[in-house]
Amino acid sequence: MENKKVFLAIDLGAGSGRLMAALYDGEKLTLEEVDRWASEPVDENGSKHWDVAAIFGHIKEALAKAAAKYADSAVSVAVDTWGVDYGLLDEEDNLINNPFIYRDSRTEGMQERVFSKVSKDEIYAETGIQFMFFNTIFQLESELGKPAISKAKTFLMMPDIVNWLLTGVKTNERTNASTTQLYNPNQKAWSGKLLDKIGIPRGIFSAPFAEAGTVIGELKDSLKAELGFKSLKVVSAPSHDTAAAIAGIPARTTPCAYLNSGTWSLAGMELSAPLINAQTLKENFTNEVGVEGTIRFLKNITGMWLFQKSRESWAKAGQNPSYAETDALAAAAKPMFSHFDPDHKDFAMPEDMVKAIEDHCAARGRNIPRDIGQLSRCIQESIALKYAHVFSVLGKLTGEKLEVLSVVGGGSKDKALTQMTADATGMTIYAGPTESTSFGNVLMQLKAAGDISNLKEGRAIVNASVKPQIYTPQKESSRMWRDALENFQQNILEK
Repeated sequence: MENKKVFLAIDLGAGSGRLMAALYDGEKLTLEEVDRWASEPVDENGSKHWDVAAIFGHIKEALAKAAAKYADSAVSVAVDTWGVDYGLLDEEDNLINNPFIYRDSRTEGMQERVFSKVSKDEIYAETGIQFMFFNTIFQLESELGKPAISKAKTFLMMPDIVNWLLTGVKTNERTNASTTQLYNPNQKAWSGKLLDKIGIPRGIFSAPFAEAGTVIGELKDSLKAELGFKSLKVVSAPSHDTAAAIAGIPARTTPCAYLNSGTWSLAGMELSAPLINAQTLKENFTNEVGVEGTIRFLKNITGMWLFQKSRESWAKAGQNPSYAETDALAAAAKPMFSHFDPDHKDFAMPEDMVKAIEDHCAARGRNIPRDIGQLSRCIQESIALKYAHVFSVLGKLTGEKLEVLSVVGGGSKDKALTQMTADATGMTIYAGPTESTSFGNVLMQLKAAGDISNLKEGRAIVNASVKPQIYTPQKESSRMWRDALENFQQNILEK
């Protein structure tokens, strides 16, 4: 490890967690996976929760493995996770209960309750955040009048809980805070107006904001002794994984659209200021905070979730095709056989995704995909068409002509879907890096360490470290995709 600094990135996803080591030689970054683990929710009193003790136990095991290899060269560690989920601490700094997972059913009916107190227009004007049933604002509404909220002293998002366990320092990192739909991106503060109107106690939002690229504190002495580090700083990453992923996009020509493709797909552009108006509200676009004062102007789209849940259904039916086999079956299936809106509520949390898609298509008189190949192609084409629709709207909202698209995240490895996306959108696609979230996490650690001064310098390092795959629209299929998009927009999208 001579002459190389090592930065550790903890990336927690809704299904798994991992620790990546980034080796920096002064010019390029090389990523190595140190450890990976499953992160399954647990059932408690009829609700689904995140097991914080188990998650932190996995993190400690991973850090111990990192220490065994990199203790002398490790500079810092930083954490990123999904958004919206949170925990509450009491007066003695005990976690009152395990955080609920965002897909838990307790948010049913909560939007209507909140809208009876404050209008959608006012919420959007204050926050610029798209309305999704699991946003923190609706999760907290479900807690009002219950014991947990009355005992609460401190509100922390999921990555902030991990940082607190690592350092003993309580902060709320800004990129994740912005996903709550309780943060005002223009005032750069919690919206006291919304908190008061809804009845959420202001006092629980007492932890100071942390900025990505700054040091939160040193790893606790007890943890250093337990894990094997002599010294390790804990840095504030862009703690929302999408913010990290967007920070980790290599330098491109501007304007450049991006697509962070994973369980969720996040389609958008990086702006210098929030874009909040009647039209962006109508189209339900979000203004989440990015690094260095930027805004992630984007829309959430259901992505690999459809495949993940379909594979579970196939496995229960005794079918376990490999990814290569699934791709081959999809490629052989009839094009444009059937489509659906990936974001329909029917696909939010079904017991059987395959049956949910079949029933959804049947109820609307559409062709029903009956086998693995046809269903897989139906999912791929439906996702690609939803991407094309969203980017069409995005161009109109921003006034930009979008010709280049950066696709990052795990979904960028799906060659068939990425080519379909190029064909459906008409844009040239630069796919990769797959590990953009880890790159973005690490870039802000480089900034905290003084190795770079700003994100622009960091993206140049990513550019030097990875080689993208380039996809161009296929002219021979352009008419077919134009016709399919017109039909999708007129007859498939749920209004």
